[in-house]
Amino acid sequence: MAETRIMFVSSNGTGLGHLTRSMAIARRLDRDTESLFVTMSRAAPVVREMGFPVEYMASHGSPTAGSDMRWSRRMTARLRAVISEAGPDLLVFDGVLPYDPLLATMKRVPVTVWCRRGMWQPGASTAPLTRSDLFDAILEPGDFAESADTGPTSSRRDEGHEVPPIVFLEDTELLPRAEAERELGLEPGKPTILVQLGQGPEVADATARCLRTLAAADGVQVAAASSAIAGLLDVPEGIVHLRSTYPMSRYYAAFDGAVSAVGYNAFHEMVRFGVPALFVPMRRETDDQAARARYAESVGVALAVDGPGDARIEDRLKEFLDTGRRVAMREKLEELRPENGAATAARWLQGLAESAPGRPAPRRPARLSSPGRAWVFVRTIPTTLVRLAKQTVTLPRPTTIVLAFGADEVAIREALGRASDSPERILLVTDSLAVGEVWRAGTGLEYVPAPGERQAELAGGDYAAFRRRRLQLILAGRPRFRHALSAGEVPPELLAAATAPPRRRARLLG
Repeated sequence: MAETRIMFVSSNGTGLGHLTRSMAIARRLDRDTESLFVTMSRAAPVVREMGFPVEYMASHGSPTAGSDMRWSRRMTARLRAVISEAGPDLLVFDGVLPYDPLLATMKRVPVTVWCRRGMWQPGASTAPLTRSDLFDAILEPGDFAESADTGPTSSRRDEGHEVPPIVFLEDTELLPRAEAERELGLEPGKPTILVQLGQGPEVADATARCLRTLAAADGVQVAAASSAIAGLLDVPEGIVHLRSTYPMSRYYAAFDGAVSAVGYNAFHEMVRFGVPALFVPMRRETDDQAARARYAESVGVALAVDGPGDARIEDRLKEFLDTGRRVAMREKLEELRPENGAATAARWLQGLAESAPGRPAPRRPARLSSPGRAWVFVRTIPTTLVRLAKQTVTLPRPTTIVLAFGADEVAIREALGRASDSPERILLVTDSLAVGEVWRAGTGLEYVPAPGERQAELAGGDYAAFRRRRLQLILAGRPRFRHALSAGEVPPELLAAATAPPRRRARLLG
């Protein structure tokens, strides 16, 4: 029997949310089903650490990506190549907006699914929803706060296949308290509060306020978790600093409570595994974190504030430190505990995928004449033209390229240090994903799967030819680079091609 292959595609340049849901499903598929990941998230290294093949592609708006139009053309060609090489039976997209390059290329896949979570902001744009019918099916991960959902997807649940809230781990995968405390370096048996508000400038002050208040409390141990993407926090003396541990839920037995943002994954992990919380909702374009936080407080499983700037944070923390309040929350969490929908979602996708092998990808009608999509297109033409014009004038032009193949991060950083340009004018093309400091420095980065990686194997043929093709796709539409540097083992002809004029570059790499 031929192996079934499912490709998970996620958006989001910095987050883990879309990837976590996809990995939660992928790890519960049958053993004879292969999972491949394509992502624009800088959390791609986490996917690799979890044992899944992953190909990273920089999102629009990332350094050196160029205008949205140039990025879109380049992304379309790259997705087309990846899909053609892998030949997936089913493609699952997890994201808010199915972007044009994906829609243009996924028609080559027999079955396509949009994993579309609910709890959108009531005023969120409905433009993405006009693309729902371009997928063969919609998978809707359930939400514990579903009854508080008043966003645009709440009236469209009949479009999708709903499953219980999706959580990454099962109960048996959580460490016992003593073992979790030992691994995290916590004082055994002491009441411990976890603070994990995520990343971004809007949360830095809120995190500092929480840590100061908790550090002043008697008899409480405080642990602060750094983001797996954003890097290390500066924490006050006496705070236990937990460095980018994924998945953090594996250690939840070590905590008596948590101060947390209210994104889909963190929220449902805490609800599922019975962790009392003070929820601090973050403002997002679509995700209605505030509604989740209010609902959790209304049913007695948590306390909530209005956001990171709420003046009540310190007062609510003092309420949260009351042992009796947290015990009551834990009892309510046990009473209302939801099922984990990851295995249910995996079985459903498995059935869709197994119907696909052996039959060609359907010739789906383009359906570009949908009234909703047509109206969105016409309505956004003026703003699109203004945006593209502004990007053409204002975006920094990349002038230095660094090719790094078979090099570690130390060698890569040394090569970048030799560049005379500022980070936003440098494009790094590498076969390594262990480059967290480079990402945080603001350098543009594109990835070529290394020798032995599954993507290169699926492409077949000589690896050197595969690397040339990937490099050609990465450099398509980019202006001529003035300088080229290298790290590791870079063939001279690739370095010469990188600085050639665009047309000659294409011939050299073709």
